[in-house]
Amino acid sequence: MTPETYLIAKSDVIDCDIGGDRALLHLGTNTYFTVNETASEIWMALSEPRTLDQLVAVVTEKFDVDDGQCRPDVEALIVAMSEARIIEPASSGGTV
Repeated sequence: MTPETYLIAKSDVIDCDIGGDRALLHLGTNTYFTVNETASEIWMALSEPRTLDQLVAVVTEKFDVDDGQCRPDVEALIVAMSEARIIEPASSGGTV
């Protein structure tokens, strides 16, 4: 996966808001996740194809943090979400 790779939430993951945090359930593996408010914003952004740079921009626009502070955390979250198979590369930067 490169920084130019477009990523998207997998369609077999359902989610719900729990007071700003978010609960995710992967229907294919029956795995349950909870994510904090920041990761929830990233998850919601992944309803459309997004690159790493676009996801970092989501965080820097919403929270009082700069690119250098949040990029490593966003990268780590993307790796964890990929390993958990709740996101995947999008077929293109447009509609999937």
